[in-house]
Amino acid sequence: MHRRKFIEKSVLSLGAITMLPDLLHADTAAIGRTKASRLQVGDQVGVITPGSALSQEDFVNALDNIRSLGLEPIPARYANQKYGFLGGTDFQRLSDLHEVFQNDQIKGVFCARGGYGTGRIINHIDYSLIRKNPKVLIGFSDITALLNAIYQQTGLIAFHGPVGASEFTDFTKSNFQNIVMNGDELSLKAAEGYTIKSGLAKGKLVGGNLSLIASLVGTKYEINFRNKIAFIEEVGESPYRIDRMLTQLLDSGSLKYARGIAFGEFADCDVDLDDPDYPTKFKLKQVLTDRCSGLNIPVYYGFQIGHISDNATIPIGITGLFDADKGELKTTDAAVRV
Repeated sequence: MHRRKFIEKSVLSLGAITMLPDLLHADTAAIGRTKASRLQVGDQVGVITPGSALSQEDFVNALDNIRSLGLEPIPARYANQKYGFLGGTDFQRLSDLHEVFQNDQIKGVFCARGGYGTGRIINHIDYSLIRKNPKVLIGFSDITALLNAIYQQTGLIAFHGPVGASEFTDFTKSNFQNIVMNGDELSLKAAEGYTIKSGLAKGKLVGGNLSLIASLVGTKYEINFRNKIAFIEEVGESPYRIDRMLTQLLDSGSLKYARGIAFGEFADCDVDLDDPDYPTKFKLKQVLTDRCSGLNIPVYYGFQIGHISDNATIPIGITGLFDADKGELKTTDAAVRV
């Protein structure tokens, strides 16, 4: 996605691995699942930039986008800071995250944008504070690391969906409002796409951006896909890089034990038609088919998830029903308390 990744490794001794054999594949079974209260029109929502900074113009537009949902955005103390390629220092971004969760007047948390940076702070989050103050948290792209770490460590259902700087199409807005404000169950039908492997699956939804998922491998925040439905999206990566990341996940993690894989749209990830080597280069569909068709689980490409105009809100941790023949993804219950 046109950015270098600083992958933060967790260094574990052999003794620690012996004492904690499931640390690298932690799940929420022992923690329990928590739903935040639904957001309502007029609610105040905290706005943070846990990844990269925004320009002043983009930050103002992000606040306006959140207002268009009927919510009142409250920027955190350092939300419009810039520190190199980050939206503030690690301390500032972490402080903002803790502040918005601790503030009783704030009913939900919007990330202003993704970019890069959440991987630098997830190992320093006070997860007990978040567990005691469950709130809707939404974002995507680099926010993938934050959403999954919080779900893993606290059991709080998090939401992979628009950031403040997203393009708020009618689809994006209505889908967010249905899931997060009305408490409706997800019912997503791919507008375009294709079946890579037929079948039906049921399991908790986990996932997000492919680059971020791959960057978590080897840390205690590595996503456990075993018996889950994985949803995965990406932007701006060439097919060989998609191949590399999927191969890494299949070889080193639990993705091969998922119950199904629902791919979002991989925007700007295919070979350009004007590439002189276009006829001989592997195309995105070939890569996805090669890597996933042998898994013997349902796989579908083309859901409205990720770096596209119509970006669906997907709850992380809610049980989903996946039909790879019809291109349908549904949930079995509400993702918020109504």
